[in-house]
Amino acid sequence: MKLRHIPNALGFARIIMVAMLIFVPPLTALSIALFVAAGVTDMIDGAIARRIKGATSHFGAELDSMADMFMVIVSVFFILPAFDIWSGFWIAILIALSFKLMSAVPGIIKHRKVFFLHTISNKLLGLVLFVGGILYFIFGGILAINIYFVFLVVAVFIITTEEMVIISMLDYPNKNIRGFWQIKRINEEYRTKGIVGI
Repeated sequence: MKLRHIPNALGFARIIMVAMLIFVPPLTALSIALFVAAGVTDMIDGAIARRIKGATSHFGAELDSMADMFMVIVSVFFILPAFDIWSGFWIAILIALSFKLMSAVPGIIKHRKVFFLHTISNKLLGLVLFVGGILYFIFGGILAINIYFVFLVVAVFIITTEEMVIISMLDYPNKNIRGFWQIKRINEEYRTKGIVGI
């Protein structure tokens, strides 16, 4: 396998591991191992792509977004039900997930395509979600973990709002923008050089 294909291979591996979580009993050693492995691939695939010449691509960015969304959906509908979380909290989780999916609306309206950003805050949220699953496995449904889940729901709303604003301000859909501070530079590059986002 050529080095430039490693990030995409990791993305496909993440999708396979997350799909396996649907059929493995949650909170078992195997499910935690799959969850950890999938989380690790999510953390390293982008870093590897940026360090290998010719490894970044539009397809890779799309694959990463698809794998991330698939992992969130499987986590919410197949893993979280096994957790001992507060009754009624499910409504908040489903509202937060719906709000996250709604972040695609500005892209559809302005850019005529569905896309999700790979901002630093989005990546940090993914890391926090990943660590949260591990903490729950270790400590169980104690008060601190439930408060942690409340924090995550609030964070989803804040980070998704940031994503929607950035998408609305971009002249071209650049998935790999890291935050607000890059909007002006990316827009200037697109206007002056015709550089498109990947």
